[in-house]
Amino acid sequence: MINCGVFKGQKIAVLGLGRSGQAVAEALSQSGARVVAWDDGYKEADVVNSSYDIADLNIYENFNEFDLLVLSPGISHTLPTIHPVVARARDANVEIVNDVHIFKQSYKGDIVAVTGTNGKSTTTALMHHVLSGHMHCEMGGNIGTALMSLSNNAQAIVAELSSYQTEITHNLNARAVIWLNITADHLERHGDMRGYVAAKAKIFETDAQHKGAFAVICIDDEYSADMYNRISQQKDHKCIPVSTKEKLTNGVSIIGHEIYDDGVLVGDMKQAETLKGVHNHQNAACVYAVASKVFGLAPEKIINEFLTFNGLAHRQFKVAQYDGITFINDSKATNGEAARHALVSFQNIYWLAGGVAKDGGIEGLTHYFKTIKKAYLYGQAAASFSEVLKKQNIPFETFTDMKSALIQSYKDARKEGKKATVLLSPACASFDQYRNFEERGCHFEEIVRAEIKK
Repeated sequence: MINCGVFKGQKIAVLGLGRSGQAVAEALSQSGARVVAWDDGYKEADVVNSSYDIADLNIYENFNEFDLLVLSPGISHTLPTIHPVVARARDANVEIVNDVHIFKQSYKGDIVAVTGTNGKSTTTALMHHVLSGHMHCEMGGNIGTALMSLSNNAQAIVAELSSYQTEITHNLNARAVIWLNITADHLERHGDMRGYVAAKAKIFETDAQHKGAFAVICIDDEYSADMYNRISQQKDHKCIPVSTKEKLTNGVSIIGHEIYDDGVLVGDMKQAETLKGVHNHQNAACVYAVASKVFGLAPEKIINEFLTFNGLAHRQFKVAQYDGITFINDSKATNGEAARHALVSFQNIYWLAGGVAKDGGIEGLTHYFKTIKKAYLYGQAAASFSEVLKKQNIPFETFTDMKSALIQSYKDARKEGKKATVLLSPACASFDQYRNFEERGCHFEEIVRAEIKK
């Protein structure tokens, strides 16, 4: 647990008792702050043996006694609506922060912050894997462990940060920031692409004594290229461009499977089985840049770590192979752009897709439908997805749930008698039928092992 003694003696409200909310409330309380926490979906069994008080912040008297309101990422403070507790905090002139603020005020080691629309989790896990071979490194944030549950003793912490986490974070002071890519996502929260990019860009903020941090920015999309130009002109960061489209003479590139550092060939990705595809090469190039130029690791050491990376659960993860049919869990693909990476990585695909569609749905994927043998749609998005597939003459069926879709896809693939891929790459959020993409992916794997194998 991160010690946050800097907040000792303060009275702090925590709104939201999910993973990050419970962790920050416990850390603050253990460090001497008086914590009053609440979750609108609170049940007594959800918080066991807590060291902090539970009280409904919607009706809490004397709200102006609080020094801070710590807001969980899922709770909106502007769009699409303002939570009543946030409104109370503003009326009482109580500063609104999140667990990232508490973390960066408390942890004194090196922070490597990772953001972008797609690839954040794989990049965070790969960055952690590479650094862990050479120092005490931990990872958390939007992946796995809450930031405040990590250790003060870690020499470096790799933090995956979504736009929900960066939008009210000031002066993160990360030693290095990785910016992967930008496509439309979470627009209901940020209003439009301009708001979304602005929320992400706050990850670069540093105060005076932290000038000279590193910014590793992949310049392969327009928004990210613009961000590189903007950050490099501000002189607050040492900017390192990354590309998978062109060989850079000043920066890191992976072209095909070859890795170039400032235009010099330093190795290749051919044997990195868990990092196939251009999207993974983008992730790897950013990790290489930080490991090499920030932490001083030699190219051969970095590449050796790439070769031993086991991949990330729920991200193009090979679950099993039966009857010549490979089952791939890509539940982490929660939008169309993320699903695109899977569609270009496999052939003869029996595609499971559905859930709660993001802006744009799968309209932008039509160019990649040629790898799809048949689609199996479920959940809220089934109707809108079916219209897109129908226009492209892609065979499909609709189902009420993923289990039915998966079993039918296996039957169809087996009947064809050829090598095939049953791919769960939903292109949707999971919230209509699952708590999160992890639960969805785990259910897919359970069905494969329990129902398909027999």
